[in-house]
Amino acid sequence: MRIAAVNIPARLLSPVFRQDRPNITINLGGQNIYTFLEDDQLEVKPNPFFLEDIFGNQISLFSCIVGENGRGKSTILRLMTSSHDCSFVIEQSDGRYSVTNDIDHIHRVYYTPYLHQSVLNAIGNNGKDLSKLALLKTDNHGDTGLLDDFMEAHHSENSKRWIRFNHFYRQSHSKPISLPVFDHVKLSIRHFDASVHNPDSFHDTSYQLRPAIMLLFNKMQQEQQDKEHLALGSRNLGDKESDKTIFRIRFEYDIYEAAIAKLVSILERAGNRFLSEGFIPNNWTFELNSRSVREGIEWFLRNAGVYSDKDRYSFHQHLQLLDLIDYTLSVADDEGVTENWREIIISEAEALQIIQKFDYFNNSFQGDWFKYDEKPMFGFEPQLAVSSGEQQFLNLFSTLYFHAQNIGAGIDIDLHSFDSLKYIDKDILLLLDEGDNAFHPQWKKEYVRYLRNIMPSIFPNLNIQIIITSHDPLTLSDLPKNNVIFLEKGIDGTIIGNSTLKRTFGANVADLLKDSFFLQDGQIGNFVADVIDKMISDMENRTLSEIRIQTIERIINTLDEPIMKIKLAEKLSNATGNRVFERKLLDDEIERLRSRRDHL
Repeated sequence: MRIAAVNIPARLLSPVFRQDRPNITINLGGQNIYTFLEDDQLEVKPNPFFLEDIFGNQISLFSCIVGENGRGKSTILRLMTSSHDCSFVIEQSDGRYSVTNDIDHIHRVYYTPYLHQSVLNAIGNNGKDLSKLALLKTDNHGDTGLLDDFMEAHHSENSKRWIRFNHFYRQSHSKPISLPVFDHVKLSIRHFDASVHNPDSFHDTSYQLRPAIMLLFNKMQQEQQDKEHLALGSRNLGDKESDKTIFRIRFEYDIYEAAIAKLVSILERAGNRFLSEGFIPNNWTFELNSRSVREGIEWFLRNAGVYSDKDRYSFHQHLQLLDLIDYTLSVADDEGVTENWREIIISEAEALQIIQKFDYFNNSFQGDWFKYDEKPMFGFEPQLAVSSGEQQFLNLFSTLYFHAQNIGAGIDIDLHSFDSLKYIDKDILLLLDEGDNAFHPQWKKEYVRYLRNIMPSIFPNLNIQIIITSHDPLTLSDLPKNNVIFLEKGIDGTIIGNSTLKRTFGANVADLLKDSFFLQDGQIGNFVADVIDKMISDMENRTLSEIRIQTIERIINTLDEPIMKIKLAEKLSNATGNRVFERKLLDDEIERLRSRRDHL
């Protein structure tokens, strides 16, 4: 199944598009070319350039919207996420087609690397906003209103997505790009409202559980102090070995604190549903006091819980927390010590293990009793400067991979809805708004292949349709002409260009660049064109001082287009009556050609 065409009422696109017609039909390259007529009739003609199997069985259609800035590419893409005012032509694989204004059965995912001024508030059922702004908001977790904290949280969550995708990508059979390896990752322990310094920070945690949690917090402080005193003995704090010992002890107890605080965060997330419905054995004081903090956490998980009527929910099913604690403490060695005992340096593989173990614990609360709590225990920061192109590649594919993993785990992280996953069936529409931004030209040339190879692995059980926007002609040589929507500048606004008159699929990149759709007024930079025009004007008007002649000779000598170089030198000779410079350039060119011939 694929969306082959969309009919958009002109009023929805005002003022970008021309207003002299009631609607605009956009064909995406399906089996037929469709035109919605003014009398609600549908004109259907075969698409002579339709290639059904070119992108593989799992990708039903791949289209690209191109146009200069301000032509409406993003407007169309964002409109397709939500509008019920549009009419869509749905094609089946057997050639049948139908018209509908309801595409809620298709999971529509919008991605852009740009920071738009607003999120997609009207995205509708079965839509997912993965724009930069939406990710910034969901990654913040409501920690503080400070910009530095806001960005730190986003960069940490982004790094986690990168690390997850790096692992997935290296395991896949397709490796067209060598992604950066994060040999060193800084792990930091995040802060929570509940802590050893604020042990009674409760609002909705069960009354029956609060005293035991407070006892564990208080026990941490005393046990940490006793352990530090015992470890130091007669040594002075400030000695390198002593500092490392104290570091490990404080790191250990801050991990315990974050683990209990995370559990409180999950309990608080349930609201007041279990405010008076907690259970714990009556001898909890004795049991916790007779154990170490680590043992006390285990006892609490094994014996405490909540209930609803006759049903009981025991925390023993969340003992994965202990595995997370133990593994994190095991990687805190002397090599990873930093100046801050809440931070350590670990490898990418160790960071991945911690991320996975935390996800396993955090996701174990998914179900009818508790809501997903996005508050993280750790922050992550790769200790490597990643290029803008690598960042964009990782952002695009790691964000989509993260969303696919959430679909599989039933985790709904969304700004607009608490049940955005329940509508997902078997079809997904990826709307990628300039996802190739900051790519190297070679990567842009391979962009379609990257998507073709990687998306089926990311969404293995879904039928995929992809619509991208781009400024780059390098992308078009991978797409049949009727799969490309050309947004052109008309007299009164944007118009849809006639794609049948264009050359795209397998076309030479140089030929694509020659098309006036992409470049007007020649194929060189406008700055150097102005420089050349000024030289020509001076030579034709004979306004040439000795200094100006020397300047023109230097400019001509610097040009790398040989024919232009010789013609300008000839023009300068005619203007000055001196052919010495022209002869030298010709001698240099003859020598270059002779040398090239000798190497054949």
